Amino acid sequence: MQIKKFEARSMKEALELVKTQLGPDAVILSAKEVTKGFGLGGQKSIEITAAYSENVLQHKKYIESKMQPQVREAFTKAPARNQKETMQKSIEQKLAQMQREETRKKPMIPTTVSQRRYVDIDREDEVQAPVHQAAVSRYNDNTLSKYNPTPQLTQVAQSTFNNLEVDHLKSEIDQLKNLLGQFKQMPQGFVQAHPGAEQGVNYNLSYYYSMLTRKGLLPEVAAEILIQAQTQISPDKQNQKTVVEAYIARYILKTVPVAQENFEQFHLFMGPSGSGKTSTMVKYASDLVLNHKKRVALISTDTLKIGADEQMKIFAQILNLPFISIRSEADWFKVLPYLNQVDHVLVDFASLNLKAADELRYIQKMMPPTSDSVRTHLVLSAMSKDADLIEVHRRYQALEVSDVIFTSLDEASMHGNIYNFIQKTQAPLFAFGIGSRTPEDFERATAERVLDLILNITGSKAETGINL
Repeated sequence: MQIKKFEARSMKEALELVKTQLGPDAVILSAKEVTKGFGLGGQKSIEITAAYSENVLQHKKYIESKMQPQVREAFTKAPARNQKETMQKSIEQKLAQMQREETRKKPMIPTTVSQRRYVDIDREDEVQAPVHQAAVSRYNDNTLSKYNPTPQLTQVAQSTFNNLEVDHLKSEIDQLKNLLGQFKQMPQGFVQAHPGAEQGVNYNLSYYYSMLTRKGLLPEVAAEILIQAQTQISPDKQNQKTVVEAYIARYILKTVPVAQENFEQFHLFMGPSGSGKTSTMVKYASDLVLNHKKRVALISTDTLKIGADEQMKIFAQILNLPFISIRSEADWFKVLPYLNQVDHVLVDFASLNLKAADELRYIQKMMPPTSDSVRTHLVLSAMSKDADLIEVHRRYQALEVSDVIFTSLDEASMHGNIYNFIQKTQAPLFAFGIGSRTPEDFERATAERVLDLILNITGSKAETGINL
């Protein structure tokens, strides 16, 4: 199954693009209205995400290549139902042609026709062999022997052969009886159930349970998706791969919480050591300045890490941004009046795991003394284990975390832990760090991106981005 995204000015034009490029069997996964720009002058468009089968699409292209230009144009403009009927007729015609060619290749056995009329024959023994009986005999001896080369057995040999085969069958039946008797004596608990059976997943969907767990999803998370699929998909369609995969894709897209557009002035970056918090903040500052033309100020409250201020000063000089180092709560009251002139203030905190109460009190003491227009980002690494991610989020909940940023997507081999995390915590995703480049490797989180990271639909590397 492949997924592709289309954008057009109206729903009719978007559906026409789906039908023209993906064929009549494309499945619509989602449709939404997109507004570009702000205010009343913003332009609106329709964005559709559709899934399609590569085999069906190739078949459609092959049929179009065999058509005349006028016929091809009419076929393209025809409704999806008519296109599907035309493709089905093409398949039937091709199968019929293959059967005719196969029939012509089979050898024909010559037949003889008697010259006497049926009314002239009085008795069966009066029917005589045709004149060319000798030719037919030669044909039977030479040609038909190729299809039945085994010499005819005598009655004694045939009887002996039958007796041997009966004895052999009796011996096999006795062996089967012995095996069944041994099987009944063995404990029946050793029989292994299909994957996902203990979670309530039926046999038809056990393949997808194995697939999702191999992608890094926890067993209970994968089972929840498939149990919902069992209730929504009829049993006769649960063996259809495209139907099940389309439902899984829609379910993941629907259950991925994404943070809304950020208009807050203060952005607080927190996280454990090794999460890439500081570099992520610098990438976000570069994105705001270079791509969105915002006025940004950088602030560091990290008094624990040696050289933290010097590193931040270098980044601020490169981006030509004001930099302030906060050492105590009193410093905030000195700088707050000057921050009204900037659009966004990005604040870097010390990298702590918050295992001790003193660490939590330290972070709370260094936070800005304002509750208005503040967004707290928890920065986590995609290389971390599921249990560690959930535990860190639990500790930072005391600081009222607004959303989550995942880094090191280019280093992780599987990304199922991202979906596990948001299903366990319901924390919305804000952005992803997918490499070391600034600001190219910083991207806002989307549900489509999470779907591609889990199922690897596009087959691309994490740092190249998603192109549905």
